[in-house]
Amino acid sequence: MARVPSSPEAARAARNVRIGVIAIAVVALAAAALWYTGKLGTRGVSAAELERVLLVAAAPDETGDVVAQVIAIADVSGAPPEAVDPATAVTLPGTTYATLADAYPFGGGSGVAEALARARGGDPLPHVTLSAAALTAAVEAAGGVSLELPAEMSVFDGEELFILPKGSQELTARELGAVFKGAPYLTVRERAELNAELARVTAALIADCAYTDVETDLEEDAFAALTSALAEAR
Repeated sequence: MARVPSSPEAARAARNVRIGVIAIAVVALAAAALWYTGKLGTRGVSAAELERVLLVAAAPDETGDVVAQVIAIADVSGAPPEAVDPATAVTLPGTTYATLADAYPFGGGSGVAEALARARGGDPLPHVTLSAAALTAAVEAAGGVSLELPAEMSVFDGEELFILPKGSQELTARELGAVFKGAPYLTVRERAELNAELARVTAALIADCAYTDVETDLEEDAFAALTSALAEAR
């Protein structure tokens, strides 16, 4: 049987249906992404439930990929934050990546928390995350950060060569970015010392952040309680 050509009106109607379906799919994906990063939907952890929180700070690595450069566990009791090595081996289902740092591009702070839970066992911790832009803004707002470097670092970021001596340093946001790029070349001991320093610095920066500056699954009262505890501990 010969196929009857469709009318222009029918063709336009079919095209409009396809466009409508695509638009709905895009909106649904965007809404899911917003919910996942804590910008939409219910924030689940209240101040009464608050115990430990995963702190994450993202920044580009030496290849330009934005990954979790700082990972730490903050205890609201006032103890110093526990640094977690971003190079920790984890399973990232459906990917060929295998470090905790690499969990960030696949799920933000929530993805890092879930990957850490798979590696250590237990439930994922609630998180407070500084995106790369938020981290830069926080460092600039603070007028830079004080950091004890465990070794001299010479890092070329593609535009400028940074030579950072060992010892106490006052770093700009860009110099901190150079530290992140050079960190993989430190010894195991030096990297552990640097991770502890970065955990301390990140906790101090988050202590001065507003609720709208971060990505988190904490409710606002819980975030206020966390920043108060972080401020007292620094």
